Amino acid sequence: MLMVLFSWLVIGGAALIFGKAIVDRIYPQDLQTMGKTDIYLVAGIVFLGVYAQFFSLFYKVAGIACTILGIAGMGVVLRYGIRYRRERKSPAQGGKPLGGGLLVRYRRQLVTALLCLLVTLVWTNREPWHYDTGLYHAQAIRWIEEYGVVPGLGNLQMRLAYNSAFMCLQALFSLGWLVGQSLHSLNGFFCFAGLTWALSTIRVRGRGSWKTSDLLKAAMVIYIVTVRNSISSCGTDILSMLLMLYISIKWCESAERETHSLNLCCFCCLAAVFAVTVKLSAAVMVLLVIYPAWLLIKGKEYGKIIGNLAAGVLIALPFLIRNYFISGYLIYPYSGIDLFDVDWKMDEAILEMDRQDITMFGRGITNADEYGQTLGEWLPAWFRSKGLDEKAVILCGVAAAGIILWKLFGYLYRRNVERTVFLAVCVGGLVFWMISAPLMRYGEVYFFVVIAVALGEWRYRYRERLLGCLALLLLAPLLGIYGSKVKDLAKLDAAYWVRQPEYLAWPASQYDIDGEYIWLPDEGDQVGYMAFPNTSSERQLRTLALRGNSLKGGFRCGEKRELRRVE
Repeated sequence: MLMVLFSWLVIGGAALIFGKAIVDRIYPQDLQTMGKTDIYLVAGIVFLGVYAQFFSLFYKVAGIACTILGIAGMGVVLRYGIRYRRERKSPAQGGKPLGGGLLVRYRRQLVTALLCLLVTLVWTNREPWHYDTGLYHAQAIRWIEEYGVVPGLGNLQMRLAYNSAFMCLQALFSLGWLVGQSLHSLNGFFCFAGLTWALSTIRVRGRGSWKTSDLLKAAMVIYIVTVRNSISSCGTDILSMLLMLYISIKWCESAERETHSLNLCCFCCLAAVFAVTVKLSAAVMVLLVIYPAWLLIKGKEYGKIIGNLAAGVLIALPFLIRNYFISGYLIYPYSGIDLFDVDWKMDEAILEMDRQDITMFGRGITNADEYGQTLGEWLPAWFRSKGLDEKAVILCGVAAAGIILWKLFGYLYRRNVERTVFLAVCVGGLVFWMISAPLMRYGEVYFFVVIAVALGEWRYRYRERLLGCLALLLLAPLLGIYGSKVKDLAKLDAAYWVRQPEYLAWPASQYDIDGEYIWLPDEGDQVGYMAFPNTSSERQLRTLALRGNSLKGGFRCGEKRELRRVE
């Protein structure tokens, strides 16, 4: 647990330092709106993710990457320290000394942060049981830790071609070179930050409480508690879902002010671009750019248009370059965008098979012959397969989407571009998720968003009271989730309080491929982190060939061969 806490201090410190430096530099005239801790944190995470991806193009993401980051961070801190000394005034000169009043003023936030810290630490300090972590998450992270980007890595295992900015970010902060094991604490940090921010800033009483942004913050709390058992794993869903919620919240906060913040809207759009590099299911969020682009074009602010466009390209560029190296395609697993002719390009049939598998898995289809089913054929079976709680969320979400569509046409008639774009993105995201791969963990946040937004659009005399009662009904059972397990913490051994449980491992055997030993699971398709390198696909292993004399040179698809097991 101490290791997890240490990694969180490193992640949070780096994100805040670089995030503040970037925001203060880009928005020096709008710090009243942009100079917020949460914006610093998100800006820093985006910077760190882009940095880790770019670094992986040249070298492994481990000790040297962290050292360079640390030196740069110390330089930023030193610069702020010098500036602070120059600008600081003594109490006699009119300055206001910091005292106990600061603690009193922020006591709610401090108590909330402490409680969230304790809860999320317990959630994070577990074995990463998530199925996909044993399947490919752990291996993808280790490849980045030890090699950076490797040409044709998808030929070793197609799931290693699921390129995500999250994997590079986790490799940057796994700290295996420092603590002796690869930590998997990044999702825990994001949940801790999201939970603390949502609970400490939500308006639960007083004038103007329970606006749309507050309802979305309640949705963020519910989502984090819902995925609590996955926080210790390295799935890419959590960060992308939290970013979608965060973007929606900040967008609504901007709309709820008397004057909209164009800078905040542009910042949300840049965060949406980063969310897409984490998970493609967030792609619809990028359409929010329509509103700030309309304002900028209308105001003829071409300098800001070029600046924001350049920032968006910079965020997306390392993701696209990594796709090129790993799979030979610009976007995996979409073979329709085929721009390159390189020897490590993955077989197009593999991409199509993988894309179909993703869609079928999301729809609950197990027979490949049923892939071509129409919406009316697979949707009823998909709905029947859900649990009672998921069915309730789906039905509420569909009803909420109908309300939003009705409101959308009203805003469109009144030419309210900001609300029209936002509501269209809310419903569009839900539709995109449904027709692509409607697995709940891929896009359940879309349901949460449309429900919260529909309730926010609702106008009624006793609205605040009813929403407050609804929030209590939802949050009350959450308070007891771990109440019965607190006593179990005392029974844990001393190692629990120091180290985070390592990645799980499964039995596997080695096979000789051009002089390199590749692991293949003895049963099933999971191997884990330690057996490296490995593949879960015997079919791909039979056609695997090295591009050079070592693993660093990458892989290509060769002639089919007989496998030779290493005894």
